[in-house]
Order: sequence, then C-alpha cells, then structure tokens
Amino acid sequence: MEPQLPTIKNVFVNETDDDDSPALSSHALAALKEFLEEQRQSLANHETAENGEGTLEPESEVALVTEDWRLSQFWYDPETARTLSQEVLSLCSHSNYKVACIACPTLYAYLKKIDPNISVQLLEYDKRFEQYGSDFTFYDYHQPEDLPLELKHTYQVVIADPPYLVR
Repeated sequence: MEPQLPTIKNVFVNETDDDDSPALSSHALAALKEFLEEQRQSLANHETAENGEGTLEPESEVALVTEDWRLSQFWYDPETARTLSQEVLSLCSHSNYKVACIACPTLYAYLKKIDPNISVQLLEYDKRFEQYGSDFTFYDYHQPEDLPLELKHTYQVVIADPPYLVR
C-alpha cells in the first residue's frame, strides 16, 4: 500500500480580516503547496531508489524513511552528513571507539555507508528505524536515562541532535 499525501482541496484563501470561515492567507497556502510538492518529490525519489530505476546520485544511495515533521524530523543534507561522518571517523581512526547517534539517523546511515564495520548505535524515538536491527535502540527524550544497562557507559563518541519537542 502506497502512502497517500494530502491534497489541497476546498482551501479558502482569505486576504481580509473577516471573521467568517477559517482560511489560509495566500502566503500560508503557497507554503503548504511547496511543502506538499517537496513531500511528493521525496516520495518519488525514495520509490526510484527502492525500485532501482534510473541513475542514482551518490547522495541518494543513503535512503532514509521520509521525514516526519510531527516528530520534528529533518534529515541532514548530504554535505553535512558527509562532513559529520568524516569528523566521527577521524575520532575513531586509531581506536575501536563505539559511537552513539542520538536522534541523528542520517549520520548513522552515512557512517555505515562509509565504514560498514564501524561500531555505531542509533538511539531514536521513531520505530521505523527498527529496520537497522540490533543497531537500533528506542530512545525517548522524556525518559533520558531509561536505557538498557548494556548501553550505559559504553560509548566513547556520542553525537546528539535532539528534536525541538514541546510537551
């Protein structure tokens, strides 16, 4: 079953201060249309990567699930992910450091792409990342110390990119 993206139907544009029906301003409507188009494009790119159709750029070789803005998820762009990965790998180059990526699945994916043998654990709230198997640990910021005992005091390099969440 393919995910369905919302469409804009029956959206009222209201340029006056009229207190009648709720309506979007023309700027908000334009932003919503742009967001939905980006989501459609992201979904199309993801399907191309999954189906093996077309020529993939190196950046698209690292496939992630679609960002979920409700979870305050925004993936790193390829340049940022590569730069962070190189920094982490340089820290680990002369030792067998273990790495924890807290809420940064893009970094996890790039680290594994560049060095499949790196010891890295993804701590993430979004259970869609369970696809990474034993490299995934569910992590809830509302209970930051609620970790499996075997993960405590284990990592020499910890990268955290916490989402902006409001209770």
